[in-house]
Amino acid sequence: MKLTTMRLEYGLHAHMQITDLEILRRRGFLQLTADDDALLNRCREFIGAELDQIVTDYLAAQAGFEEMAAFLRDEGVLRRLRSAERRYVLGLFCGHTGHSYVTDRLRIGLVHRRVGIAPQLYLAAVKTLKDIINRVFERHIADHERLHRTALALEKLIYFDITLVFDSYLRSLLSEIDQARSSAESYALSLELQVAERTEQLEEKVVQLERALAAVKRLEGVIPICGVCKKIRNDKESWQQLEQYISEHSQALFSHGLCPECYQRQMRALEGLPGDEEDKTS
Repeated sequence: MKLTTMRLEYGLHAHMQITDLEILRRRGFLQLTADDDALLNRCREFIGAELDQIVTDYLAAQAGFEEMAAFLRDEGVLRRLRSAERRYVLGLFCGHTGHSYVTDRLRIGLVHRRVGIAPQLYLAAVKTLKDIINRVFERHIADHERLHRTALALEKLIYFDITLVFDSYLRSLLSEIDQARSSAESYALSLELQVAERTEQLEEKVVQLERALAAVKRLEGVIPICGVCKKIRNDKESWQQLEQYISEHSQALFSHGLCPECYQRQMRALEGLPGDEEDKTS
């Protein structure tokens, strides 16, 4: 379990590039000091004593938001949220912002993005929690100066948390956008390849058709033909047999034969030849 936790912390830190130097830099921006850590850590005992009530009040306030109410109606979600909120509140008073602390905050942003909790809801929830904790401070810290400094330390730390949560939330969102863009680009490339392939196929078909058309000899227009012998006058003003002309101007070939009428006519003509009578008398 410890090894898994270390890997998770390392993975999130490496992915988000949150180094020790970056943590110090962010703390410096917010003027979050070691004294602030100590002030909050001094509150851990009475915060722990009132932790259940703090979480109950917080969840009751969240139920007033329609978007959150849908989550809270699920008993399993409510149980996990209560447990997570207890850890979060106690973490505010652990007295440090080390790697484990930062990892927890980064994980919040990832979870919020995954379940669809909008940033404005998160900010409203943080304000609600801060107000609840400040009321606990007022009940337990009598010294006004210390109360003021403790409330200010809590505010700084919460701002520190917000920067981490928003970083991981936005990084997750950008990652989803990049994935969507990559998928769209891959799909577009696939379409381009399909179109190119189809275009190439069509171009080949066009070439084949053009070749076929070039090879086809067509007969069209008015063809001058002799009314007696049926010869056809060609473009060179000479007369050709019908078969020859059609063969030269089309892909048609002729197979000669005799129709029944011509067959009878030819047979009668053959019977009337001079040699036939001599054969009959001899």
